Amino acid sequence: MKRLLIIFAFLIICSFSRIASAQSHSDMVFQCAQEAGNNTEYLKDYVVKLPEANSQGIIPIHKNTAILLKNTHYRLTVCNSDDSEGQGIIHLYNNGKIVGSSIAPSGKIYSSFDFPCQKTGSYQIWISFKDGKEGFAVGILSFVNE
Repeated sequence: MKRLLIIFAFLIICSFSRIASAQSHSDMVFQCAQEAGNNTEYLKDYVVKLPEANSQGIIPIHKNTAILLKNTHYRLTVCNSDDSEGQGIIHLYNNGKIVGSSIAPSGKIYSSFDFPCQKTGSYQIWISFKDGKEGFAVGILSFVNE
């Protein structure tokens, strides 16, 4: 009976420590929105959890659409969960052409990038993880106050 009590107590402690270390979605969104900067206003968030690339090397991508307005300055930010294996990358497309990305041609990954919109329209926001690794991240679309 004593051994059963010890095992039960151990399981409860393990459960609480796992819950305490995990980041909630709302905490991640709040922290990422703050990381976007003091001169921004939160517009939308994208909570993304993707599996590892499959055996054919096809990298999973989370795709969304947003209507962006001409003469408006936007910032796109991506923040990784503390326990995410992959590093999040956010891309912005318009009519199939990439118009912004958090990864530079050199391969350096930034947490955000600004997009001064020159044309009102439907834009696609893609979030994936570097090298097709499994990952958990939050993407934030913000309006930049001039």
